[in-house]
Amino acid sequence: MNSTRPQNKNLIDLRDRPAAEAHAIRSAGGRARQAKLKKQRALATLLTLYSEMPIKDGRIRNRLLKLGVPEDELTQKFQIADALLSLAKAGNTRAIALYLDIIGDTGVPKETAENNLFEMIEASRSGSADMSDIHEFE
Repeated sequence: MNSTRPQNKNLIDLRDRPAAEAHAIRSAGGRARQAKLKKQRALATLLTLYSEMPIKDGRIRNRLLKLGVPEDELTQKFQIADALLSLAKAGNTRAIALYLDIIGDTGVPKETAENNLFEMIEASRSGSADMSDIHEFE
C-alpha cells in the first residue's frame, strides 16, 4: 500500500495477497455484513412490534386522550412522538432536527428572500445597485 501513515506499514493490500486468501477475507467480510444486517432487521421488527403495543401508563394515556388522540390509536408510537415533541419544545436541537425531518420540513424557506445580500453585492459590482439601501453597509 502507498500510505505514509505509520500504523499502515504492516498492512498488505488485498490485490497483493494470493487469490484464495483475498477471497477468504472478502467472504468473511460479507458474512459479517450479512450477520449485521440480520441483527438490524430483527431489531427493526422488534421495535415495530413494540411500537404497536398499547400504552399502559394511565397518566400518559389520559394526557394523550386530552390532546385528542383517539382511544384506539393510543400506542407506543404516540408516546414516543409525544416525548420527541417535548424534547423539541425544551430546545433540544437534535430533537428539533429529527422532528423537522419526520414531518418533512427542513425549517429553511424554499424560496430565497427578495433582498438577498449576496445578489445585492454582485449587482453593486456591476454598478446596477445602490448599496445605501442595505443597512449592513451603513
